[in-house]
Amino acid sequence: MARLAEVSTATVSRVLSGGKPVSTQVADRVRAAAQEVGYRPNPAAQTLLRGSSQTVGVVAPDLANPYFAEILKGVAAEASADGHHTLVAGTDEDAEREYRSAIELARWVDGLLLCAPRMSTPRLKEVAEASRKLVLINRVLRHPSVGAVVVDYHHGVRLLCEHLGSLGHKRIAYLEGPPQAWSDQQRQRGFRAPESAGQTIIRVPCGSALRDGYRAVDEALTHRPTALIAFNDHVALGVFSRLRELGVTIPDDISVVGIDDAPMSAHTNPGLTTYAVSTVELGRLAWQHFNPTSSPTTTHLSGELLMRASTTRPPRRALRLGQ
Repeated sequence: MARLAEVSTATVSRVLSGGKPVSTQVADRVRAAAQEVGYRPNPAAQTLLRGSSQTVGVVAPDLANPYFAEILKGVAAEASADGHHTLVAGTDEDAEREYRSAIELARWVDGLLLCAPRMSTPRLKEVAEASRKLVLINRVLRHPSVGAVVVDYHHGVRLLCEHLGSLGHKRIAYLEGPPQAWSDQQRQRGFRAPESAGQTIIRVPCGSALRDGYRAVDEALTHRPTALIAFNDHVALGVFSRLRELGVTIPDDISVVGIDDAPMSAHTNPGLTTYAVSTVELGRLAWQHFNPTSSPTTTHLSGELLMRASTTRPPRRALRLGQ
């Protein structure tokens, strides 16, 4: 290539790596020669040369969940605009797999973004030490070099309970998220005020996936609630499916609400009342923490209550299956 462009190999290297500037005429000859011979840069070699991969690694617990997919869209768009690539790993809610993925990605990327990490705090600190830069979504870690963006789920749960309370609901079942999920802990905190105000919150083990909501319905109904709060909208869709099978009508027999306002939530039948969070904004704010001039702080993001047709006043008679 150097012979074709009639320059030295050092000049070729400067042009293709974006090093010391050369004249426009020489640069054009080098690029033309590279195109003629079909040259493609070796990313690994360029990383060694620049000390930067221009790549950020993203680890998410469930890539099938639209919530995380939307966050990834936001992050990828911001990263691309800044000239960076995105490497993504899904971990299927497996904390050990999440840890291994994060440690491995940290070797190759300029920074890591962990979406709602499930791993233990000691493991998370190990990842922080292994990473050039670490940003968390919906998890807080006391570490001097770790930034975070968190949704105010505590406030969101209170809004949902206030809405249900205004309709007359006093007995509410909450379908819990994964036990290791920080965001579920924040939701649980949000129930303290409603419980103090006289609402009964029945906690039912569930999870974060559609199938988890489907499976949790039968146990939830044994407690005879008049309303269900799902850990997220994905879980709520599973609830809708199982209630329909049981012949239970939403909202006449029971009200159902979700959290996060997933894209399909406005198109369910009936439309899902939910605590809406901008996942695109989550991704955008998370990317801002990768800016070299930004300090590793925690950014809090609030959502809003979206009232749709899945909530109404409690039925006059308690729901009894089989009648």
